Amino acid sequence: MPLIIISGLIGSGKSTLSKFFKTKGYYYLNSDKIAKNLIKNDEKIKNRLFKLFGTSIFIGKRIVIKKLRNKLIESKSNKIKIEKILHPIFFKKINQYLKDNKTKKIVIEIPLIETCGNIKYPYKVITVNTFLKFRIERFLKKNSESKALFMKLNNLQKERKFYLNNSDYVLNNFNDEEKIKLEKITNNIIDSMAILIDKKLDLFSSTVNNK
Repeated sequence: MPLIIISGLIGSGKSTLSKFFKTKGYYYLNSDKIAKNLIKNDEKIKNRLFKLFGTSIFIGKRIVIKKLRNKLIESKSNKIKIEKILHPIFFKKINQYLKDNKTKKIVIEIPLIETCGNIKYPYKVITVNTFLKFRIERFLKKNSESKALFMKLNNLQKERKFYLNNSDYVLNNFNDEEKIKLEKITNNIIDSMAILIDKKLDLFSSTVNNK
């Protein structure tokens, strides 16, 4: 089972890279969608979040993701508490899927690189690396949200150096214009993990840095 984890700071281009792997036959596990689905539908998670925040994150019996996000960015303490509730169930679900699909080529997007150790199967981590100003631009364009929100979310993540030092490969994604080259390159290099490693090509620009 070739398992690839795509990580990186907010707004770096993780989803773009993950979707290109999908076009080349990799099954794409979207961790954001999985987590949101668990928050909305898993009763154990809902009950624990209710005990933590009360009705402030609910409309009726439904958790409102934006209200929960607002609680998360209030403090690192809230972030830790929310993750302690969500992550055990989230990674149990991910590992069960991996167990049941050992023959599939799988790519999974995990924004918090420090949590990759919860994956029980062999994997390679690719971090998408880009400058802060480009990440802010992409976030604002994609989400129609404020720069203040971006900075709060960004400050809850590990530093850029931590991502670079804990990755197997680093793909540079320094501007949107370079993405024009991406489609032509991927037609030849994302047939398998072996091709990605052997060719040492950067899907966004010029180089893949083998850590």
